[in-house]
Amino acid sequence: MIVLKNLYRIGLVIILIVFCSVIPATADTVTDGGDQGWYVIHCNVQLAKVYLDDKYVGETQGAGQGGTLTVPAYTTGTPAKTLRVQKNGYSTFVNSITAVPEPGGSVDLYATLNQISGTSTTSVGDDVGWYVVHCNIDGATVMFDEANRGEISQGMVYVPVYSTGTPYQKYTVKKDGYTTFSETIAHVPGKGETIDLYATLNPVATTATTQAIIGGDTGWYAVHCNIDGATVSFDNEAKGQIADGLLKVRVYVTGTPYKTFTVYKAGYVPYTGTIDTYPGKGETVDLSATLNAQPETTTIPVTTTQKSPLPVWISGLALVISVAAVSVSSRK
Repeated sequence: MIVLKNLYRIGLVIILIVFCSVIPATADTVTDGGDQGWYVIHCNVQLAKVYLDDKYVGETQGAGQGGTLTVPAYTTGTPAKTLRVQKNGYSTFVNSITAVPEPGGSVDLYATLNQISGTSTTSVGDDVGWYVVHCNIDGATVMFDEANRGEISQGMVYVPVYSTGTPYQKYTVKKDGYTTFSETIAHVPGKGETIDLYATLNPVATTATTQAIIGGDTGWYAVHCNIDGATVSFDNEAKGQIADGLLKVRVYVTGTPYKTFTVYKAGYVPYTGTIDTYPGKGETVDLSATLNAQPETTTIPVTTTQKSPLPVWISGLALVISVAAVSVSSRK
């Protein structure tokens, strides 16, 4: 009887082991998401719309004049390449993103929006949309059809339009010493919408006289790239877009030398190179960048971990001991 009682106790222990082994198996099937960090976007105005690679991610909010927006980013995913922040009545901010947050960490991004002059923000009714004309040359004049719509400042100018008005047919950007850029306008922004337009001005062929007019203390970088429409920035300062495989950037030989240049476009892996040669007076330094298409992202199937079933002989032994224990109890 003592032996049977011991077997009965052993059987109960084995049954408990079986249940304890089965329960954790369900917990192992829960999978965690990818490693996550955060982008913290700081802006000098509240309720500015924030876009990462042209994807809307929210608005800046906070106490006081400025606001912030925290956006999660998976460190194992495809990193964002461009930041765009905009608000009606302010110039749009666009810049490249060169840092990726570490797991559990954050990267601070800063955007400054400049208020547009009162003449540009005057509106009639609530049917106002906006064209944002981007150009690589500050001070260039922007014309819509035959109307002067302002000058490029900090790489852009905001042009309000009314959806109920007569649509513009073309826009022209020009400045002395540069080839004039002109392009047709295919779309009209709706109420509250923004449409980006781009113009790249290249210097005209210089002669000795022309060079004297521009100034004798300037040189040029000629940025060559295989992708038209790619944006070029020097030390995170946007300089314009590639057109016909080239963008020429004027620099002052007495200015602070640039250290790096970045070329980027949605759908392509950004290219960043170092600048180790500075042009002298009237000289041109060539820089080259090759953009490769971003590899298609593939979804990695989620694998679940399951506990291995107990050997058959253990289950059988547990069953035999349980039956024996029941028999002993019934004889009492």
